Amino acid sequence: MFKELVIMRAAALYRVSTLKQVKNNQEETIPLQQHAVYAFVAQKGWELAVEYFESGVSAYKKSFKNRDVIQDIIKDAAAGKFDVLLVFKADRLSRNSFEYPLVLWELSKLGITVISVADEKVLNIEDQAEKLIRFIEGWQAETESRNTSIRVSRAMMDMARKGKWSGGRPPYGFRYSQKKNVSIEIDPEEARVIQIMFEMAEDGAGGNKIAKWLNQQGYRTKNGRLWTGYTVRRVMQNPIVAGLPAYNRSTRRDKSSCSYDLNNPEIIIPRDENGNPLPIPGLQIIPLETWLKVTQNMRQIAEHSKISGRAIESTSLLTGFLKCGSCGRGFLSSTRRLPNGKIRRAYVCSTKNRRGSQFCNGQTQYEQHIIDKIFMDELEQFLQKIDLGDLAEYLRGKQAASLSIAQKRERELNREISKAKRILDSWVERLNMYFADPHSSLYSEERIATEISKWEKNIRELEESLSAVRNELQTEVCEQDKIKAFMRVAPRWLELFKSSPVPIKKKMLAQIVDRVVLSGKRIEIHYNVNLLEVERTVGASEQQQGEIKLKVIRSI
Repeated sequence: MFKELVIMRAAALYRVSTLKQVKNNQEETIPLQQHAVYAFVAQKGWELAVEYFESGVSAYKKSFKNRDVIQDIIKDAAAGKFDVLLVFKADRLSRNSFEYPLVLWELSKLGITVISVADEKVLNIEDQAEKLIRFIEGWQAETESRNTSIRVSRAMMDMARKGKWSGGRPPYGFRYSQKKNVSIEIDPEEARVIQIMFEMAEDGAGGNKIAKWLNQQGYRTKNGRLWTGYTVRRVMQNPIVAGLPAYNRSTRRDKSSCSYDLNNPEIIIPRDENGNPLPIPGLQIIPLETWLKVTQNMRQIAEHSKISGRAIESTSLLTGFLKCGSCGRGFLSSTRRLPNGKIRRAYVCSTKNRRGSQFCNGQTQYEQHIIDKIFMDELEQFLQKIDLGDLAEYLRGKQAASLSIAQKRERELNREISKAKRILDSWVERLNMYFADPHSSLYSEERIATEISKWEKNIRELEESLSAVRNELQTEVCEQDKIKAFMRVAPRWLELFKSSPVPIKKKMLAQIVDRVVLSGKRIEIHYNVNLLEVERTVGASEQQQGEIKLKVIRSI
């Protein structure tokens, strides 16, 4: 099998991983390795010039540069003391998938052939390097993709700063330009529609009213569809209609910040030497002062109306407030007539309803009357705590329950992360073993790489969830004066709430409820009481600004 090899001087490397294995005769013992090497040398008629012993050293955890025996082997090879290095198995040399070909490469440069005695196989540097290079090329490609994305982003930022359109389909009000060095220009017909939108807005019309009027007059969106309040607001809020092409409006990190807030440093627009917005005349449809005034008014309306106009118009009490604890999306109201003639109403997860169950693993729907009753019982209990001591105790009790659940979830996530890391480590070990001896591996290179990527992603997601839970543990403490102010008006507010129609109830709920999360057999009510709005509703003479934040958890 090794006809190219003549009588040569051989060196042998014997190794066991740990001292415990040395003592307990685990793995292939050094005497066993010696016996195999002696037999192999005798069969080939070679001279065994030198032997190297490495006991209790891990070839995976310890770098070959820090392994004295490996360094002695390389030094003696450079001095010409042997021609062939014999190892019992490939993993005697190194179990680290990245260092294994490097050790072979060092010896190959010195003209040393490495042979695995147990397999009677020459350890080929080309074979091992090729496998490593494939992995490295994959990482390089991913890194290059990220670098390309960064370069493109920087180029688009520079274009936005200079007042140039950064690419993509022209927004409503604009079209592609045929002029040299000009990407887009104002579309006169669409520009006139935008001007009408702002004129109506200045007269007090909202997005829904503007959309209704446009549809009645036969105006359509760029896609030929009917206008909605959302599409009207989206067009009006785009800074480009004020001559300010903007970059990074839709990819900002702070999702809570307004997408048309020109003070947001992540939104790139053309500015003068003082940092003030600098409209581009050829792209300006609406004067900057008008745009700022109208969008500021829109922002104030949005801040005082937490739910959409469509949700308010719904006859279901909690549409607009309900969120799925699994996917984070809202719930729709569903009505169905049963065979017995009765009407069944339910809250249905919008993700499952529109995209399918594969996109959300939460419960599909909940009986509407059950959820509404639980919510109303909790709301009344919350609002009727008129005694300061009782209310304070009530808040502490609810916070304690929430804290207990968050702590339990924290422990569960820690266990899941530990388990995922163990599984990841096992696949990394399989990768190392694969590089050491591909033929004996039960798994392909592609399968191992896929599993490593999957578990790395799983760990990142779990750690993000853990971070969110830990933030929940930092509960906010309600200030006593805010509680007192709320107690004064809560009974009157509840009285007005009960006597109001559903649309008014929903507007009132927006003053004290941020969201209601449904997750399995649990309902979470996230209160965020706007004291000023509540006091205005009941006509309180003394009004105080501030918020009371609280999360309440109930079983369904």
